[in-house]
Amino acid sequence: MQRRVFIQLSAYTATALSFPFATGCTRKHIDAEAQPQFFLHIVDTKTILVTGQAYRKANQGEDDKNKLKELLLANSALSSSSGERSIVDMLVSRVNNDFKTGKIVLVNGWVLSLTEARQCALFSIVES
Repeated sequence: MQRRVFIQLSAYTATALSFPFATGCTRKHIDAEAQPQFFLHIVDTKTILVTGQAYRKANQGEDDKNKLKELLLANSALSSSSGERSIVDMLVSRVNNDFKTGKIVLVNGWVLSLTEARQCALFSIVES
């Protein structure tokens, strides 16, 4: 291999390997509280954003990141610093319980548990 070809290939390789570390390629961390697990499996993130914005508009008193986190973690021994898996498990359980006890809301044509609606609202704040 010629020296010039080797240097060019080395430069191309270095450039290609550095792409994953570019700031535009990194994914923003989303808190566990802002991830409506079941709803994420049936709709895209744009739908979650729009749904969250509609819920916030209809519930002005909950249109705050800290307030929503507080409501989502209320009556549990967990905090925002708890493990992500623990938070997700607790919220999935709360969603199931919401449906069983009739704590449902209609947002943009979607029948959601109150917990899911609040998660969508928090997601829309975090992603804005």
